[in-house]
Amino acid sequence: MKFLKKAILATLMLGFAGLSAAATPTMNWMIKSSEPLEQITFGLTINAAAPTDEFYFAYQFGFTDGGDIAYTGIQPTKNSADGNRQFMVLFSSFRKDTSPEHENCKGGADGAKAGATCRLYIPGELGDTFRFKVTKSGQTVTGTVLNETSGREDTIGQWTVGASAGTLTESQIAWIENYKMNNPNYKLSCDNKGWPYYQLKFLPPVGNNGDVAGTISSISRGSDTCPGAIKSTHDASGTLVEGGFK
Repeated sequence: MKFLKKAILATLMLGFAGLSAAATPTMNWMIKSSEPLEQITFGLTINAAAPTDEFYFAYQFGFTDGGDIAYTGIQPTKNSADGNRQFMVLFSSFRKDTSPEHENCKGGADGAKAGATCRLYIPGELGDTFRFKVTKSGQTVTGTVLNETSGREDTIGQWTVGASAGTLTESQIAWIENYKMNNPNYKLSCDNKGWPYYQLKFLPPVGNNGDVAGTISSISRGSDTCPGAIKSTHDASGTLVEGGFK
């Protein structure tokens, strides 16, 4: 996810259009609130995804007084040792003033010394809807995930930020990343082995424990490497994205 962080630094100066140079499908989310945002819940339904380590579906968020960004999301992964379906959920910060405060977390984000990364394996099934809650209380930021379908809720992690961070911002992006492509030696193949099929729906976020409704945009782009491999539909209920090959 390193290239997304670099793209975000450009975005802070140029707006969301600054991400167009990155070959990553993105969506803009927004929550217009008359009160400071101290809590945001993001949602994602995964209808199809191969049990492989390749893709990351995420929501990014920031802080009103500036500084680097943070994100939370989910990665399909290999089945557990007993053959059951599982996913990895993440909650990370790139901020230099971040300190990890939970057993699921460690210092550093995406190989950098700054920030913190929290990760946890959770059970789940295709068709499940996952809700990612980000809560800022004072200097402490907590990330949880609720499997709305099964009712299971887990704490992904917790970290602190500096007192100057401010509250949560009203807008940022969501994205789909093939993180294998961060390796310069990796070459994506346009078939079901190189790009296994996925279908997922990014849901509009809500703020301050459901008091404020948000929106999410349509997807920004398809695939340069495999034209036509990414399709999407968008309405008020969210953005449905299909990618890859069956």
